Amino acid sequence: MNKKSIIAISILALMLIVGIYYTVNDNDNNDNEKTSKEEEALIDENTEKSESVSEDEDIEEEDIEEVLLEKGKPAPDFTLKTLNGEDASLSDYKGKIVLINFWATWCKYCDEEMPDLEKLYNENKDDLVVLAVDVGEEEEKVRDYIEKGGYTFPVLLDKNSSIAQKNYYVSAYPTSYFIDEDGNLIGAVAGMMTYPQMTQILEQIKSGEI
Repeated sequence: MNKKSIIAISILALMLIVGIYYTVNDNDNNDNEKTSKEEEALIDENTEKSESVSEDEDIEEEDIEEVLLEKGKPAPDFTLKTLNGEDASLSDYKGKIVLINFWATWCKYCDEEMPDLEKLYNENKDDLVVLAVDVGEEEEKVRDYIEKGGYTFPVLLDKNSSIAQKNYYVSAYPTSYFIDEDGNLIGAVAGMMTYPQMTQILEQIKSGEI
């Protein structure tokens, strides 16, 4: 495994642990306290691993910039075609909170999550945009799925999976990233979210809690 892969994996593991924490805040207080302690331990462990890699390897600055995916840092920008045939970039949506959802039509959990994403999008259009990034599928298949579901949020096509895999290190579907109004990464959630979980995370972002 090369040095870029080691750093990318350790940083992504750290970020996903933090992100997953925010999807379970509706559990009882005792469970939250136990989960928080366990996650803090895991975060410390992953941080130590990431630091040890940086110390042991002679890593140039440009190498770090290519793989760094960290909370509070700028999210990797990208440009993809929409179902309307237009170019859309992440940077186009600065000034709004962005939820990037990596998904596929064959993913049953994506299918369950989509109606809740649509509801969240429609209720928060003033300050939130949902970017549904389909990974590795043909436009016609994606278009049929979106039209059948009646979804209205922007749908982007990552046909060769490069943005999902090389920029955001996605290995499971769905995976969602939250980006703040300045284009900085807030956190990530690997796996399906429910509507209450989505709204809780969004409320915490808006209130400045995360």
